[in-house]
Amino acid sequence: MILEFSFGYLSSSLVYEKIIFRTLKLFSVEGKVVKNSDELLLYVESEDSNELENFANRLSIELPHSIFLYSTAVKVVEEMPSETLVLEQRQKLPLSFCPKCLAEVVDESNENYYNIFHECEVCGYGIDGEKKSYQDDFAKTAKLIADGLVVEVDIFYGKYSVGILDKKCNDFNFDLLCFDLSTIENYTNSSKGEIVALGALEKPLIRLKTDLRFKSDFEDIENELIRFKLPDDAILYFLMRELNKLDVNILFITKDSIPTQAKLDLIDSKIELEPIECVVGDNHVAILRGEKGLPYNNLANENLIPHIGAFFSVIKEHSLFDKTVVGVNLSKEYHNDILVYSKKFGTVEYLSFKFEFSSMQEVFDSIVATNETAQRLVNNFKNKFAEHYEVISAIKFNETDFNVYKLWGIVSIILGYSKDKDLIKAANILENSASSFLGVKGPRIDYKLKSVDSKVYLDPLMTIRTAMSFKLAEVDKLSLSFGVVESFVEFISTQLDEIKTEMKNDVVVVTGSLLENRQLFSKLSKEISVNHNLFFNKELPVDGKNIQYGGNELF
Repeated sequence: MILEFSFGYLSSSLVYEKIIFRTLKLFSVEGKVVKNSDELLLYVESEDSNELENFANRLSIELPHSIFLYSTAVKVVEEMPSETLVLEQRQKLPLSFCPKCLAEVVDESNENYYNIFHECEVCGYGIDGEKKSYQDDFAKTAKLIADGLVVEVDIFYGKYSVGILDKKCNDFNFDLLCFDLSTIENYTNSSKGEIVALGALEKPLIRLKTDLRFKSDFEDIENELIRFKLPDDAILYFLMRELNKLDVNILFITKDSIPTQAKLDLIDSKIELEPIECVVGDNHVAILRGEKGLPYNNLANENLIPHIGAFFSVIKEHSLFDKTVVGVNLSKEYHNDILVYSKKFGTVEYLSFKFEFSSMQEVFDSIVATNETAQRLVNNFKNKFAEHYEVISAIKFNETDFNVYKLWGIVSIILGYSKDKDLIKAANILENSASSFLGVKGPRIDYKLKSVDSKVYLDPLMTIRTAMSFKLAEVDKLSLSFGVVESFVEFISTQLDEIKTEMKNDVVVVTGSLLENRQLFSKLSKEISVNHNLFFNKELPVDGKNIQYGGNELF
């Protein structure tokens, strides 16, 4: 009998390949591995059906879940392939415990029990040290933390401070380190997909909204949107294991410089790696930032056009050069647009989200000049919010390139959600309010197009006008903020459907830091996937380093 195991697997790390070959050696079976782009195929043959079953069961234990795994299947086939994959000889990527090593370090009878330096050809950080049990060190440190001390900890990819959550956390940036997935489930409004991703081999950070139980247990914590993670190196893992014995299952962890009262320095790591953060939708996982466990860490390109580099980074990662590709660029920092690429005609900008205003007064004047209805809207707004209108009308903008996020910043200021003149900070307030919305549907905000010199642009005035109308109607902050975000995704989805009808494109790619908005990404992933083949970056963050990888050569 021959079994074919197939894995839809986007990673180039060779983690799955190495574990498969390692597991094959444990059984009396013949195995061959084939790699076809993003599909990893394993063929296993044996005359003994029990041996095949035992192999399959063992492989399911040995293979960790990965954020890069999107499908699995197994079936009986008639023939074995003629050749098998030969593993490349290259340095492994820095990753947390694989299932095999984790099982060994928690086994009291194993020689590597509580050995922080234990690793294999798949996992670990490549740092050598004395082979022994470090349990006493972790037990003592856990007791200090449980007693309320903040401890500086040297881990395998940098220096951090950890401690019990209390009021002082409001004074610095922090993430939450949890003992297990059930702790995260208990304290957040997390989806099944987010929980699965948090438990993956890569142990990503994921920003989640805390729930009422969290607010009850940690009432001094002001932030409601916090990044959660599980331990992703041996030191954090063993520390949380000992803290769990003391009924402590959650800590703050920060890179900020804060006062500490103790130190755990079992290693002297020279490595500084930013852990990855992800956003999770129904059909996709996207990397937002970070480098730990990822390739492409030595990219250097100068004089790049950010939205072009980001667009072509996805084309290069997924080998889409022979396709007609539509790209949506949604960076908070850089130019936003919709591009179309084809080998026949190159790259064209189909739709630009660029606009310009010198001041808030110009925004209001432009609305008034539109028509009588718009004039009445501004007058009603001015009369109802007279003091607020007077204050914000004096705001001057010092921006060189407006985009969707800065449009949200203008909306946030006009609606009175932000007193900050900085459009990025103002937009962040609106975005966080949208993320705190727990309903199903927000009010419909208009996103319309206009033509200027034969080019198509987003008309920002219609978005601002409808938001003002709902403010006058006293729609609550969370609903209205969510409506701003939700309606934009629906607008993008409609535009992509129209482009496909006209351009007959094969795929859609989306990039940009705006994807870190949980609702936007989830809705975009779900709705656009209905009518389009949707791609994000594979092993690169959706903004930043992907620009370097994409370059300008195809523009």
